[in-house]
Amino acid sequence: MSTDSCKCMVCLDYGDRDRLDSVDAGLFEHIADPGWGLLAIPEDEVSAGWTFTVGLWHSFRVPELAVVGLEPGPGMRLLNLIGEQVAAGRRPAAGAELDDVLESGRLALRPVDEGWHGVFFGTAQGFYRATRPVVRFLQVLWPDREGRFPEQDEFAPDLALRQPQLWLDPHRHPKGPWTVEL
Repeated sequence: MSTDSCKCMVCLDYGDRDRLDSVDAGLFEHIADPGWGLLAIPEDEVSAGWTFTVGLWHSFRVPELAVVGLEPGPGMRLLNLIGEQVAAGRRPAAGAELDDVLESGRLALRPVDEGWHGVFFGTAQGFYRATRPVVRFLQVLWPDREGRFPEQDEFAPDLALRQPQLWLDPHRHPKGPWTVEL
């Protein structure tokens, strides 16, 4: 990849690489091989945790991915499975359903509204720095036991708080743990 098309931290030295913490340094290594890194934010007293990729856009020119409401281990395994498919040529797109990632069921991909980027993906924003246009994210949705996704009627209410509807503008999102700081 030429530096003409990439202004992220991997391609351009912004003079601060010596100040990277161990997380960012490790992220660089993973972006070099296999082409993406993962960051997991554990659940806390306010909200369920989330996991997201950094580097899929850099390496494969596909949107970054995020899954919300899963523990870090399962979230990372899920995104790595999709990342491996991306490395093999898959082009994830908003609105798509993935039925070949998990044996236990299908997944859905929804676009993440840019208003959520600072709330959820600060490390990715730092990595991409001056990249324009804004790097897109897709939310990977997992279904309830009946196979319904969060935007569908009768989605399991107990799971609705675990998976925010990141395709909505943050100010239009139903009130809940994800909108406390907005």
